[in-house]
Amino acid sequence: MNIHVVLGAIAASAAAMEVFIAPKPGLVDRFGPGSHRDMDFATFLLSMTALAPFWQRQALWGLAGIPPGEALPCLRRTGLKMDAAMYRATSGVNTHKGLIFALSLLLYGAGRCLLLGQGLQPSKVAAAAASAARGCCERELFSLAQSPPSRPLTGGERIFLEHGVTGIRGEAEGGFPTVLRHGLPSFRKALSRGAARHDSALYALFDLMMHGEDTNVIARKGYSFWRGDYRRLVGGLLDLGTPPYDDNALASLKEADEQFRLQDISPGGAADLLTCTLFLHDCDTLPEDIVNIQSDRYNMCNITYGGVGHEPGTEDQDPSQVEGAHPEKTL
Repeated sequence: MNIHVVLGAIAASAAAMEVFIAPKPGLVDRFGPGSHRDMDFATFLLSMTALAPFWQRQALWGLAGIPPGEALPCLRRTGLKMDAAMYRATSGVNTHKGLIFALSLLLYGAGRCLLLGQGLQPSKVAAAAASAARGCCERELFSLAQSPPSRPLTGGERIFLEHGVTGIRGEAEGGFPTVLRHGLPSFRKALSRGAARHDSALYALFDLMMHGEDTNVIARKGYSFWRGDYRRLVGGLLDLGTPPYDDNALASLKEADEQFRLQDISPGGAADLLTCTLFLHDCDTLPEDIVNIQSDRYNMCNITYGGVGHEPGTEDQDPSQVEGAHPEKTL
């Protein structure tokens, strides 16, 4: 069995699960577009379908033994191709850019943990992912004040300079603390109380919304709103209690969805962390006979962008030459 294919399938499944969960206040789901006017459920289906074949490639970098200090450029080369595939599928709409960054790192972390015989415990996978992201905040955010780029600042860069919020970069470099301390425990708490996976994921989302640095919310509504009114709104969602949710709770969630829509609130950062939560949980529950593989076939000589045994082709060209790629926008 090719373990990189398994990891890629888990990543694709987690991304699909996130968009199917509903109602997610302010977010795209099967009930509606939330606070968005440029994307809907169909847009997300097109995007996640386009991205699905790429996830396994990110796991290969870890399985190949690429050192953490050299991993991020490798992941970003594939990530640029994923950006291009996403934009082609969605006619230029950014649906999953933050997730490409975060989940690619976790896939590398999972591959590296398997290579080192460490299993797929969430804390170890997150730590391996963090080792690949080490220094990205210093290079890409803290350096902005001294050496501002000639291009326009991205939203994340501007928010960092104004408020010191590191967003998904800080989350990744810190070892995904919001996922490990809030997303996973809440998800598993709900499961242990008999809730379905769907409601358990909703409950985890609310905890991630409360504790994560969500630059999507800050960009739309401002820093003060995120620190104050937003968290009070999310507190109301957590006050619904641990699932299973009854009809009254679901009615309250639909009301919250409408309130978020009217106020143009979209916690997209929390949605990405929910996908990461589901990925780490599902990796951790793989049977031991799948996890305990012989990884010597995953050597650097056999690894190309397409996977073991893949012959380089047009898809392996310089990522900056891929139609639709946006190197200057890559996280």
